Amino acid sequence: MTRPRAGLYVWVTWLSRLMAGDVRCQWAPWFKTHYTGYVQAPSDFQLAVWTAEHTQLLDELARERSALGEGIYRENQNEFRGRRPSGMVISGRPDLIAADPDGHCTVYDVKTGKRRQSDIIQVMLYMMFLPYASPLYEGKELSGCVVYKDGSKSDIPHKTIDDAFRKNVTYFLDILESVDPPERTPHSTECRFCDITNADCPDRKESSEADLAQGEEPEISV
Repeated sequence: MTRPRAGLYVWVTWLSRLMAGDVRCQWAPWFKTHYTGYVQAPSDFQLAVWTAEHTQLLDELARERSALGEGIYRENQNEFRGRRPSGMVISGRPDLIAADPDGHCTVYDVKTGKRRQSDIIQVMLYMMFLPYASPLYEGKELSGCVVYKDGSKSDIPHKTIDDAFRKNVTYFLDILESVDPPERTPHSTECRFCDITNADCPDRKESSEADLAQGEEPEISV
């Protein structure tokens, strides 16, 4: 049953997709921040395929970094929770963190799909929050790296976590924290990948409209 959260809660991937514009409907992450217990739309076979591919890619990365003599910390070992002064909890779980013999740490995230700006922002958020939210990385300057299925990598130096980025993060966290919900802006393509059902979002666009957006254009007579 959908109910208000005891305290506001944000998962890093909600925030990164919002900041990157992957999610145009600001209401959806706002709703997840403020409510829990909602019935989620069922996942399909594509999630199972993604899970298997992601696990393999992460295993390969872990072996690569370990062979270089680095200490490896994976998924659940990396989960963190931090709290804003307002009480909002921010949580995340980087795929892998590697520490070299000199103690320098790099945050890795593996991606099996096409490149998105939110991939970079997600890792930057980990780099920003971990020194505050995890005692293992307190005071450390973390680097980051996104690893893709084709073997390519996007390195992210620590200097990218500057005042401008912090200000941008604050702007979007303030939107999610507001007591006033943003306006719903449903779109057929975006709603396909949203797990909030019509029970909580009566404006949700269902699959028939999504199919239209994928190529079944109506004829225009001019």
